[in-house]
Amino acid sequence: MKPKRIFAFLLIGILLLSCCGCSATSSGLSMLNRKKITELTQKGETYWAAYQEHQEVGEATNVVEYQKPLSYVLQYPKTGHTAVDARIEGIVTEIRNAFDQEFLPAKTSENETKSNKETEATLYLGYEAYLTDNDHMSLVFFQTHEAEGVLSPHTRIQIFHFDLSEDIEIPAEELMWTDFAKNASAYTQKYFTTTEPYNKGLFGNYATLLAPDGGRFDRFAFTTEGVLFYFDRYDLFPGSYGIVSLTIPYEDMRTKIQAPKAETLVPPEKSNKKMVALTYDDGPNPIATNAILDTLEQYGAKATFFDLGHLVEKYPDVVKREAALGCEVGSHSYDHKNFSKMTAAEISADIKKTSAAFQKALGKDPAVFRPPYGACDENVKKQIPMPIYLWSIDTLDWKSRDAKAVLDVIKSSGDLDGKVILMHGIYTSTAEATAILVPYLQGQGYELVTVSELIQAKHGETPANGKIYGYSYFQ
Repeated sequence: MKPKRIFAFLLIGILLLSCCGCSATSSGLSMLNRKKITELTQKGETYWAAYQEHQEVGEATNVVEYQKPLSYVLQYPKTGHTAVDARIEGIVTEIRNAFDQEFLPAKTSENETKSNKETEATLYLGYEAYLTDNDHMSLVFFQTHEAEGVLSPHTRIQIFHFDLSEDIEIPAEELMWTDFAKNASAYTQKYFTTTEPYNKGLFGNYATLLAPDGGRFDRFAFTTEGVLFYFDRYDLFPGSYGIVSLTIPYEDMRTKIQAPKAETLVPPEKSNKKMVALTYDDGPNPIATNAILDTLEQYGAKATFFDLGHLVEKYPDVVKREAALGCEVGSHSYDHKNFSKMTAAEISADIKKTSAAFQKALGKDPAVFRPPYGACDENVKKQIPMPIYLWSIDTLDWKSRDAKAVLDVIKSSGDLDGKVILMHGIYTSTAEATAILVPYLQGQGYELVTVSELIQAKHGETPANGKIYGYSYFQ
C-alpha cells in the first residue's frame, strides 16, 4: 500500500474516532440533563401538590428548566382570558428576573472573567387561585428557592386580583372598604389570642405586628367563604407553625369588633436572676446560622447577632428568622473593614450602605453595633448612631473551629452572670457547640437574653447611642 493511501486511511480513522468521542460526550450530557429534569420534575410535583386543592380557576401550566447555575420549577394558571393570561405570564417573568438578579453575580465589564463564585440555585413557584361568584379571581403565588442544596425556610407570597368578566387586573387597594384593616386587625388578634394552638405560640409583640397599619392586611385573597389572610413563617409564631392562614367571614369583616387590650409593658428593673448573653458575629450563614437558630428556637432562648450588610443582602431569610425568634439583630459593618483605619466619611458611607441592607431585609435600621475586630477609637465612636457592644468572653471559635474547645473556654470562665460571650455564626463547629451550650447554661440556671436586655436587667440602664459597652462593663 502506498504511503499516501496509508496516511489517508489513518486520517479517516482519526476523524471517525473523534466523531465517536463527540457523540458519546454529547449523549452523556443529554442523559445528565434528562436525569436532572426528571429530578426537578419530581420535586416540583411534590411542591405543587401542597397548593392543588385550591386551584379553582384555569389549567395549570408546568415549566421545568435545568440550567447551570440556575434552574426553574414553575407552575401557573392559564385562564383562557387573553389579557389576564398575558399579565400572569408577565408576573412569572418578573419573578424569574428577580431570582436571576439575586443569584447571578453582577458583571462590571463585558470582558470580566467569572471571578465571583456562581451559586447553583433553583426557583420553585406554585399557586392557588380562588374564584368568587362575581368572577373575581384572587391568584396567590408561593415562591421559594434552593441554593447549594439547601432549601430556604421562607416562602414569599404574592397576591394578584383579576376581574375575569372584564379581563383586567384590579389593584388590591381598590378592593379594601372602609375599616377593612381595622376589622381584620381586631378579628385576628381576638382569634389568635383565644384559639389553640395559636395562643400558646403567639409572639409577645403581636399587638404591634397585627395593628391595622402593621402591614399584615394589605395582602389578601377573596374566597367564597370570606377574606383569606396569610402570615409568613416566623412572622407571628415560631417556625414550627409554618405559614399560618386565616379566613375571616365577610360579615365579620364588615362588623366592628372590639380588639383585646394589649398587655401593659412594665419597664425592666435590675434583676438578681442569672443571665448571660450569647453573641454571634460575621453572619448570616444559611447553614451554620440556621442551625444555631434551630437550637435557640428549640429551647426558647435568645441571642444577639451582629450581621454583615453584604450577607444580609444575600441571605435576608436568615436575618428575618433571627428577628422573628426575638433575637437582637445588630450591624457588624458592611464587609468587615477595620473602622479605626477609615475616615469619618468612609465610616458614614459604610453605615448607610449597611442600613440600606437591613431596611430591605427587615424594614428597619440595625439598632446596635459591634465594630469589626472590636476596633473602636474616639473617631469611630463619634460616627456610630447606635449603642456599641463589645464582649467579656472570647471563645476564639474562629481559631479552634472545634465545638469542645469552645465549650471548654466558656465552662472555664467561672461565674457567667452578666457576661457577654463572643462567637461567630458562620462555623458549623460553633453551631455544634451552641447545641450543647444552650441546654447546659439553662441547666445551670442561666437565662439566655440579648445584650440590650442584659444591660437593662443587670445595670438598670437603657442603652445609649454612641456609648461603648466594653469588657469592663460586662464583668
